[in-house]
Amino acid sequence: MTKIPLSHGGEFDAAPRFEPLYEAKCLRTFLPTSLNPYRSYERCSKLTLGGCSSLNKLPAGMKELTNLHHLDVSGTKIEEMPVQMGRLKSLRTLTAFVVGKSTGSGIRELREFPQLRGKLSILKLQNVVDARDALHANMKHKKDLKELEFSWGAKDADDSRKEKDVLDKLQPCVNLEKLTIRFYGGTNFPNWLGDSSFSNIQVMHLSDCSYCWSLPPVGWLPALKELCIERMKFVQTIGVEFYGRNGANLTQPFQSLEKLEFREMPEWEEWVPSGSASGGEYGPDFPHLRELILNKCPKLRGSLPCELPCLKKLTVYGCDVLHDGRATTTTTNSLNYKSLEELDISGGCQTLLSLLETKLLSRLEIENVVDVQCLPNCNRLQSLTLRNCPTLWSFPKDGLPTTLTSLTICHCRRLEFLPHEMLAKLTSLDSLRIIESCDSMRSFPLGSFPKLTKLQIWDCENLESLSIDENLSHLSYFFVQGCANLKFLERLHTLTALRSLSISNLPNLESFAEDGGLPPNLRYFYIRNCKRLRASSVGEYWGLQALVSLEQFHISGNDRVMETLLKEQLLPTTLHTLIIYSLSTLKSLDGKGLGHLTSLQELEITLCPSLEFLPGEELQHLTSLSIIWCDSLRCLPEDSLPPSLQRLQIHGCPALEGRYNNKTGQDWAKISHIPCIEIGNQVII
Repeated sequence: MTKIPLSHGGEFDAAPRFEPLYEAKCLRTFLPTSLNPYRSYERCSKLTLGGCSSLNKLPAGMKELTNLHHLDVSGTKIEEMPVQMGRLKSLRTLTAFVVGKSTGSGIRELREFPQLRGKLSILKLQNVVDARDALHANMKHKKDLKELEFSWGAKDADDSRKEKDVLDKLQPCVNLEKLTIRFYGGTNFPNWLGDSSFSNIQVMHLSDCSYCWSLPPVGWLPALKELCIERMKFVQTIGVEFYGRNGANLTQPFQSLEKLEFREMPEWEEWVPSGSASGGEYGPDFPHLRELILNKCPKLRGSLPCELPCLKKLTVYGCDVLHDGRATTTTTNSLNYKSLEELDISGGCQTLLSLLETKLLSRLEIENVVDVQCLPNCNRLQSLTLRNCPTLWSFPKDGLPTTLTSLTICHCRRLEFLPHEMLAKLTSLDSLRIIESCDSMRSFPLGSFPKLTKLQIWDCENLESLSIDENLSHLSYFFVQGCANLKFLERLHTLTALRSLSISNLPNLESFAEDGGLPPNLRYFYIRNCKRLRASSVGEYWGLQALVSLEQFHISGNDRVMETLLKEQLLPTTLHTLIIYSLSTLKSLDGKGLGHLTSLQELEITLCPSLEFLPGEELQHLTSLSIIWCDSLRCLPEDSLPPSLQRLQIHGCPALEGRYNNKTGQDWAKISHIPCIEIGNQVII
């Protein structure tokens, strides 16, 4: 026996399942999801506990696994390592070491693992009592470690000086490629952090170092490609020290940096350049930066770096007082971002809209920007997203570029949608979403978009009609919801490429597909809460039985339509999944109306408070049955449950839960043969 995989999901594990392993002599790989009983597996070389989210303690007998080479405890809640972990001298990979308070579970144990490689997280460093113990961990000589994480607890630091001393003595080998520091409580960083001898570090994350007043001189790191700094709440100024040792003897800061992120910096006010940029001797501060993200820096004022010649993507979110100061005094072109292709702006930052005229800009997202009434021309845009811009009322006077493939408009009620002659130019449009926007729009001609594949129209309360024609030959996804004045949907049969159709919350919709039926190649059909829909049109016009590709049908809030479907056996035999939701008057699922569905495998019934009867023998191919919040249903057709049933779920049905409860229910025996049963919050396998 060399490898035993066990299915994931700690709540399903049971001690008897481990009994066959007790006598294993040659076990090399062991993948349990929880450890309850534990015996020594002396020859075990690999123990994988990753993803066991409820596991909080490793067995004391771990010290006996002296042949263990690989130990994965990622994604667990282990509170501390077992004592004498240092006896596992053969360890090559260890995903995490949780520093304990107990004797023998401290950080000194790491000195016994000189061959560690790959990635290691050292957690709960606040439990280090004496900083000299950190030195004994001998991190500097673990030459094969490529990724390191140092993490303290989330609580405020008790001793900032000690925490700095600990981090100082945990100096890693210069071969390191990725470094993460979290919840560090020192007021500044040790000298080794940012030293140019760490010539292999490519990625660095500094998170929740709340007591630090300044950043380390990471501009000296020659290979650094990605830098993320977040939630350093005491930092007010990022100055010349950031670029390297007070700017002294620095030929070029951030020689390799490609991605820079600042997130949730509540007190950051000023970003000072190194002094060497803007045509200086050494060129720009970030010569190869491709992506810059500023997220929730509410006090940041002044200007962004002027020279970012390689910048491809700029994201500014929640920086409401940020502005381009030079643009207000000189020219809107003072930011040299000539390579910019993607721009995301959210909240304030109106003057950054001057970047919209960047020639290469292909993707633009604007959110929560006020005092903008008209968009400027963007000649090469491929993707445009507008969200929550309450004062925006007009697109560019020349319309949108013909290169546009994706357009999303959300919560822009005053925006006037494009006139027909400008719509006709959007021949490349692939995806269109209009959500709670364009209140003046009464009708919408869709025939202008020959390449459109995805269409979503949501809560356009004044929309009365949608014009569909043969030009929509590529439309595969159509979603319309919450348009209170929409009464008719016609010519759906012309949408020959349509695969998914969702019609929801249209209170005045009386009919659709009465002029030729539903799209012939439909696979997924959802109809929800269309109260005025004529049930008579279902059998006469829809042509459901002819939809040989239909796999999933979801119906909600349309009792009369469902009754008609069952009575006339209108659902196609190819149906794989049927979801019935919120039918308040439905009392019985007529077996005759479902018996012809020989391909039906999944049936889900939710929020049907009047339902009293379910068919059984008619559903002989069913593999999954879910019954949720059906209060009146008191029993299942136990004698005729399909033998193919693999999964049964009962939730929010008091009578059913009591009757079929595991072991205590009077009729538990009648369903106990089903492989997977979920009753309430209990899962039985």
